[in-house]
Amino acid sequence: MTEKQILDWQEKVRASLSDEAQLLQYLFQTMDNFYYRYIETTTEKNLKTISLGPHLWGARSIETSMVDALKIKNPMAKPGIIEMAKAVPKAQGPAVHYKLLCDIEKLTPDQGKIRIISGINWDWPDFEGKEKQLEKVVNFTYSDLGQFRKELALKLEEACEIFL
Repeated sequence: MTEKQILDWQEKVRASLSDEAQLLQYLFQTMDNFYYRYIETTTEKNLKTISLGPHLWGARSIETSMVDALKIKNPMAKPGIIEMAKAVPKAQGPAVHYKLLCDIEKLTPDQGKIRIISGINWDWPDFEGKEKQLEKVVNFTYSDLGQFRKELALKLEEACEIFL
């Protein structure tokens, strides 16, 4: 690519992501792609990003199939999920909660600060205990639009390592 082509392309990108609404739309589309790969469950499909609080966006899901929940290989979560699956009869409906969230502190074309939070919770049935959950927080700070577009998916991928 010539320098002029690169500059033209960069200008198109800036124009397509010139305000917070367009940046949010890009963020949501990117997050939606990660739900399919990491937190969709046997009963919850086609998850979409929703508002979960002030400046907090994302999705949560519940896995009721212990066979599928046990596909998580994370060495900190798997033993707890196995223990729960053994202790809770299937008739009682054991489940595992998943989440992928973005806590947006600042989101502009010139700079931004986002906390990406992923989590697995096997504290059935109330899912309130901290000792039976695993959470990963990835801080994403960018200083230009190119960095935002280039690194957003990488940061989401880093947060989703918890589900592997």
